[in-house]
Amino acid sequence: MIKEQQELYPERRVKLTIEYDGTDFCGWQVQPEHRTVQGELENALKRLTGQKVTIYGSGRTDSGVHAIGQIAHITLPESKFNLLSLQKSLNGLTGKDIYVRDAEVVPDDFHARFDAKSRRYKYRLLKHPHPMLIKFSWFSDRIWDDKIARETSKKLKGKHSFKSFSRKREGEVDYKCEIFDATWTPTYYGASFEVEADRFFHQMVRGLVGAIIDVARGYLSNEEFLKLLHNPENNAEVRFVPPQGLVLLEVKY
Repeated sequence: MIKEQQELYPERRVKLTIEYDGTDFCGWQVQPEHRTVQGELENALKRLTGQKVTIYGSGRTDSGVHAIGQIAHITLPESKFNLLSLQKSLNGLTGKDIYVRDAEVVPDDFHARFDAKSRRYKYRLLKHPHPMLIKFSWFSDRIWDDKIARETSKKLKGKHSFKSFSRKREGEVDYKCEIFDATWTPTYYGASFEVEADRFFHQMVRGLVGAIIDVARGYLSNEEFLKLLHNPENNAEVRFVPPQGLVLLEVKY
């Protein structure tokens, strides 16, 4: 009896949409002896293909930061996997805190990072320690003024240098970007801040939220906030809120 040979699919560039709970990860990027999202996915791909397959993300989320819309791409070598079986196999090998939501073939020159037009993040703040939300939020029992926070957020729109609100990272010299939307929304649990920009810098969203909340509590004046925005410096005394409230929502192309 002749055994039918399984069909092999040719090499393809594949775009992945990924969700993850960042609580137990040391960020996205591979780090020796640390558990990272990129590392877990690359280990799974090696088990599936028998080869080293590098995965390129749209950006590097920090330790403790979550995602429901991270985009990445791989060059999948010739293999037996169609897109659905690839997606299911990756989800079976990466544990409960990573979920590959979608996989699609894209042009060979598609790049998850360099082709991105904008990224959108959300930061959630709690006024009370809600058990269902606290793992993915920052709880603070210090009262803030939502009206002031909303008006302060609006001032971020446009092209600025966000050096004052970002931590210094090797290789970053230009801290200019354009913010398309910055919205503060009161909620039943506290508040949320959403921001969309053409690029982000190291811990920039966390620095923005820290500054906004300090203005909304009266710790930082409106004039001091505008000085941080219009006279940027890396050594500015800005509060950086914790990572667990931050989630990457969407990447646009």
